[in-house]
Amino acid sequence: MNERIVQRWLGIAAELLDCPAAPLMEESTARHVWEFAGRRRSLFRRQDASGNILVGYPASGVRCRAPLVVMAHLDHPAFHVVGTDGRRVRLRFRGGVGEGHVHRGLGVRFHARGEPGLCGRGALTRFTAQNGRLFEAEAVVRSGRAEMPGFATWDLPTFRRRGKLLEACACDDVMGCAALLCVLDELHRTRTPGAALWALFTRAEELGFFGALLAARAGVLPRRSRVISLECSRALPHAPQGGGVILRIGDAASVFDPGLCAALRHAAEDLRRGDRDFRCQRRLMDGGTCEALPFNLAGYRAAGLALPLGNYHNQAGLDGGRKTMGAESVHRDDLVGAIRLVLHLARADRRRWKEWERATGKRLAKLTRQAEREFAAHPLALDS
Repeated sequence: MNERIVQRWLGIAAELLDCPAAPLMEESTARHVWEFAGRRRSLFRRQDASGNILVGYPASGVRCRAPLVVMAHLDHPAFHVVGTDGRRVRLRFRGGVGEGHVHRGLGVRFHARGEPGLCGRGALTRFTAQNGRLFEAEAVVRSGRAEMPGFATWDLPTFRRRGKLLEACACDDVMGCAALLCVLDELHRTRTPGAALWALFTRAEELGFFGALLAARAGVLPRRSRVISLECSRALPHAPQGGGVILRIGDAASVFDPGLCAALRHAAEDLRRGDRDFRCQRRLMDGGTCEALPFNLAGYRAAGLALPLGNYHNQAGLDGGRKTMGAESVHRDDLVGAIRLVLHLARADRRRWKEWERATGKRLAKLTRQAEREFAAHPLALDS
């Protein structure tokens, strides 16, 4: 893989990961995506009634009836500021974090809604939990200020590289969004004839797929769309970081469309034939659910890709060691593999897609004909 291209992709990721976001307060990440698309005339962009952003290549493909759609969400678990007297701040956590990872003194960054960067820093002085999950907290301002409306994130690096690990406060799922921006930028640069992709950037996934649910109900995507969720999913012993992008055949609540899952497998095999360094993993990731679920239940054909994630929801110590809050991480090779695979999918023509989706059916049809011949030659007679 050309290192200059990879460095460009990492630069795109770093710029987006520098944008803070919380569920329902995704203005910073959403504005970055919107402006990124606006600077590339070969892309179209639009926003639905719920605030989800749809970006597509080519610009003329806005009326496509059966697009390839890859989606990722713009938010990450964080606190909403619900009250402040200037020095003391009351917070409500939006998202899922176990109370065992939280302790007094943990640093937080305060952000004004819709504004880039941070407006202050502080530390937790107390917190409460519901059903074992962080619920509310109080913090003291150590520098700057806390704003209302506003939110607070953990005081962690927005982006840094540690060997082959890419660490950030909010990999889930801002890194997935960054991967889609890299794909869109590459399509814009290369202008591959026949290539096409829609990227759906959703809101408030951490609260229960809010953006995806409303997009599916509103029919934002054509019914014949091929829908793929690109998510950061907790790394597991059978799905380690550095093992490659995950071809996700299901989540904790459902299994995905078999034809679309087969297409992902065959597309990955295509890439691997041309480059033995390309790696992928085909797994049932049952540690949680993803946005393929609401689209499947709404009658769409949906499947998933995933990036194995370290310190899921910033919970350091999930797999041993001291429990606290830490930067999430994604392996560089897994990210690059995901970008390459989505690019390969976007550049495939209709004939290739049909081959991928029908390959398993063709194999079974061949076996069926063989079974008929074998049974005709070897009947099982039970009458004496």
